[in-house]
Amino acid sequence: MELSNPVTALRSLAWDIEYRTYQGDLPEAGDQTGLTNVFTTSWPIKLSNGKNLLLSATLPIKSDQPYWKPVLYLDWDEFVIRQVPFIDETMGGFSSGHDHMGDIGIDIGYGGVNENGFLSMVGIATVFPTSEDQSARRGQWLIGPEFALGQVTRWGLFGVRAKHLTDIDGESVQEVGKLDTNETTLKLFYAYALGNGWQIESNPIILYDWEAVSGNEWIVPIGLGMSKTIMLGRVGTKLAFDIQHYVVSPDRFGPEWLFTFSLTPVLSSKLLR
Repeated sequence: MELSNPVTALRSLAWDIEYRTYQGDLPEAGDQTGLTNVFTTSWPIKLSNGKNLLLSATLPIKSDQPYWKPVLYLDWDEFVIRQVPFIDETMGGFSSGHDHMGDIGIDIGYGGVNENGFLSMVGIATVFPTSEDQSARRGQWLIGPEFALGQVTRWGLFGVRAKHLTDIDGESVQEVGKLDTNETTLKLFYAYALGNGWQIESNPIILYDWEAVSGNEWIVPIGLGMSKTIMLGRVGTKLAFDIQHYVVSPDRFGPEWLFTFSLTPVLSSKLLR
């Protein structure tokens, strides 16, 4: 259960394998799929007041990502497709990108759980333009505030983690001019303990793009998953599988289904219950 807590004192390294299907009004949008491996290391530091200094880094490795390729333009990823004022559907088509490292995110927060089970966190989220795909990268330095609120109960936990990212520096995106990042995300989390290391859980992420054209601002999934915490030798490890359906997705092009398999070994000396 502790590994589902965003302010946990456990140190861990999560490996998420994400497979997405897509939908949209652009030609052949419904035929597109994408695979991403996401590695997230969490390294909390216990403070003398009982709270934690929360440090984490996220590294995505993208494979076979679908991009819209207009004639005479470089590839456009989802970020560009949502924002460009006009897309000529007759002068382009989808292509798949090569395997590459995406933009690295680093979060710094402060928080914990009080004696009543109330969890809270405030912090700063950053994203660095480290993508190796020159044709489809965002190419911007992003920063913004984040916070988490939730409740730990006898049966599990639930809550929300919110962040807002905006660009403070970066290059123009392809030949369409400078497109700004102005995105708010809400990561909903819940976990229900079933006993013997089993639990029901999911972590759907809602996104609102303040710069997107009408009909393309919202991405809203709902999800349901299962996890099992086991001991691999002397290392506590959580195995999880999650299915999410996007009940709201951008009109032009956006995700429809997300299937995630997660492997999360604990790096802390503290044992899982």
